Amino acid sequence: MKLFPRSGRGALAAALMSAMLAAGPALAAGPAPASSPTPASNAAPANDPTPAQLDLAKKILVAAGLKNPMDQIVPTMLSQLQTQLLQIHPEMGKTLHETLLALMPEFNKGEEGVFTDSARPLAKAMTEAELQETLAFFDSPAGRRYTAVQSQILDAFSASAHAWREKLTTVMLERTREEMKKKGFSF
Repeated sequence: MKLFPRSGRGALAAALMSAMLAAGPALAAGPAPASSPTPASNAAPANDPTPAQLDLAKKILVAAGLKNPMDQIVPTMLSQLQTQLLQIHPEMGKTLHETLLALMPEFNKGEEGVFTDSARPLAKAMTEAELQETLAFFDSPAGRRYTAVQSQILDAFSASAHAWREKLTTVMLERTREEMKKKGFSF
């Protein structure tokens, strides 16, 4: 008896890539020319982001699809706990399931603080104007489409990188062996 179905394969990878790419539209434009004055809202971010910056960063993370994987942490952990406990105590069945469902709100309490802490680096790294531009991208049709397909792209990227790594491992060993043999070593 599962609490919730698991999220799709690659959800965490998609979330991480989204975080890295969230700043893309704003950063693609590059820095403002030195001769143009920088309005106060475009000033370099301070060490502590403003409430507005933090709110925008959180909205970006939601729009980029990063909130859903976080929402799945507690249910996934409770499902794993349930599976493990039922292997040892199968007689607990329905009672365990009901208990875990009742406990879920207690375990979810810390999520908002963790989500805010996760948004803080983005809020610190970008100005309010850049955050607004980035959010506008993720709220646009292209941004929503990007969010929808990112896990497929990351799965393909991961598969390609894995295949290259496997091939490279063999080539590295062979080439190192060849070069070391020229120097009188063999392995």
